Amino acid sequence: MNKYRKTYFLLTCAVVFMFFFSYMLVPLYDIFCEVTGLNGKTNISKAIVLNETPKNRFVKIQFTSNVAESAPFQFQPFKKEMIVEVGKIYNTSYLLTNKSTDIKHVTASPSVVPSQNAEYFKKIECFCFTEQKILGLTTESLPLQFIIDNKLPLETNTLILSYTLFNTTNQAGLK
Repeated sequence: MNKYRKTYFLLTCAVVFMFFFSYMLVPLYDIFCEVTGLNGKTNISKAIVLNETPKNRFVKIQFTSNVAESAPFQFQPFKKEMIVEVGKIYNTSYLLTNKSTDIKHVTASPSVVPSQNAEYFKKIECFCFTEQKILGLTTESLPLQFIIDNKLPLETNTLILSYTLFNTTNQAGLK
């Protein structure tokens, strides 16, 4: 009987470990990407010193969106594409619809492709800086203000900004 208790204990520990590991995977991955600069993670600081001046150079910005884990949301960019001047501030937004009747909390994780150019895409104002609260059966516009750094390599003509939206309602202990 003692052998079965030991096996039960080890299996229970393994399940608990897997649960906590999966729960912490997204924050750990975000920290890893921030430290290493991998996966096109963009700057997340709110304070940016803007001493950029337009350089009469234009790049195409494509906007995409994903919803993680089949959450009850419709999430899409207001504009799919913009031609922007390097060194100039631009505004756009993403539209978020809560298709459930419950209040939901969400957070968005950004990435830029090609990832080696992520540091040149600077967000001034972004809905990704804070957790968002959205009422049931409503649509909200989530603002984004950005600038492309003058130091963007000359061979780069297109950047893709992608957001993945995560339902954080249960993680915050809310329903």
